Amino acid sequence: MEKLQETITELNDKLKKENKTPEEQDAEFEQFYECIKDIATHPVVLRMKLYPHHGVTNCYQHCLHVSYYNYIWCKALGLDARSAARAGMLHDLFLYDWHTHAKRTGDHFHGMTHPKRALMNAEKFFDLNSIERDIIINHMWPVTLFSVPRTKEGWITTLADKYCGSFETAQRKESDPVKKKRGMDRIVERFSYLVDTKR
Repeated sequence: MEKLQETITELNDKLKKENKTPEEQDAEFEQFYECIKDIATHPVVLRMKLYPHHGVTNCYQHCLHVSYYNYIWCKALGLDARSAARAGMLHDLFLYDWHTHAKRTGDHFHGMTHPKRALMNAEKFFDLNSIERDIIINHMWPVTLFSVPRTKEGWITTLADKYCGSFETAQRKESDPVKKKRGMDRIVERFSYLVDTKR
């Protein structure tokens, strides 16, 4: 964990030294958004807004956070920032509320099984390259012990996912967003045919 924090600190320090103007930051954000626009506005991806994730963050927001950090960190390191951003937006495309998933399905291993579900859903709606596949299927390492990232972009995503998830969880508020959003499950189930892998 200490090594992880050192790596993240080094990446953020490198970015701070660039001293970008607000205009340069806006331009970088526009470049980032161009990479993910087709994914971020896709109806299936927008469904992630219905699912609570960490703290008060929904799944869509979490994926957007990871996607952005993937982009800026990979760009700073001269890696494939576009693929990292796109896969970051899709890495948790499992499309269910993991807080209630075990009770409803009996699957008590969401942390280990959701990357495969996310990859299946992503491949159904988007053309993925090998880096994007690696990122999605391996982003939960070390929880998925034998599913180790094979690309540098995959390792960056593993860091970004833990980094963002930690901050999102720390921002948890007293009111439980899970309880508030459970009623959304009925609405989402009406559209489950879009991603039902059995059909």
